Amino acid sequence: MKQDSKSLPSAAETIISLNNIAGILCIIFGIFFLIAGFVTLIVFVGVFFLAFAFVNFFIKSKLSDINRLIKQKQYKKAKDDQLIWMIIGFILGGIIIGVILLIGYIKFDDLL
Repeated sequence: MKQDSKSLPSAAETIISLNNIAGILCIIFGIFFLIAGFVTLIVFVGVFFLAFAFVNFFIKSKLSDINRLIKQKQYKKAKDDQLIWMIIGFILGGIIIGVILLIGYIKFDDLL
């Protein structure tokens, strides 16, 4: 079978899919933290939830940038960016998001 020149390797497609799943979870967690932040803002705990919400939304936007780099076959730069947002995802985004991004990060080894 001939491979289309515009098609990506299966590992790249897997990474994009994992990043999309992590992006959806970022939106879900972001909305949850946003609501929790507004509800608990009265006792000043809400500020932390609001910060986590904005971090999740920011991670989501960065994952779109990483997926764009993968589609442009700039795998090294995409892997470097994935590492940064994976660490931030573990710390501030939620363990689930961090684990999904870690799996995607490991899949870069198949591409490089």
